Amino acid sequence: MLARDVMKSPVVTVQDTATLGEVARLLDEHDISGMPVVDDAGHMVGIISELDLIRRSQQVQIARRNPFAWVSPHSSVGDIAVFTRGLCEVGETRVADAMTRKVIAVEEYDTLESVALLMAQRRINRVPVLSGGNLVGIISRADLVWAMANLCELRPGLFSK
Repeated sequence: MLARDVMKSPVVTVQDTATLGEVARLLDEHDISGMPVVDDAGHMVGIISELDLIRRSQQVQIARRNPFAWVSPHSSVGDIAVFTRGLCEVGETRVADAMTRKVIAVEEYDTLESVALLMAQRRINRVPVLSGGNLVGIISRADLVWAMANLCELRPGLFSK
């Protein structure tokens, strides 16, 4: 089985000029944890994930010198208000300032075995799928688990050529 047989398409993307608030809404609306970032011409320039949003939030909290006040059961209403204001500030951050620029991608004719190995070795949750350098799909760990659960019984050797 090949990457193109399991990939999701069309891909939910976001432009590098969008805000992290817009990213949060798209992630929530589409029930996904990350998406490719494209420029005005539609070329993939990065990837943004829930983790990028959380990291940016942590940076804001650290800058405020109280990074974990919001997780304490002893947090005051003031601490929680500071955290909430920090989240709102994060929401105004441009995607280009928080995204991962070095994207690991696969080709549509790569085997699922090679995709799974790459994702495990690199500890990544999703890989964009390219055809001729163009974004044509995306595969998440959930897609690989779906393939294992639903296709392996029908096709022994699914993850090999």
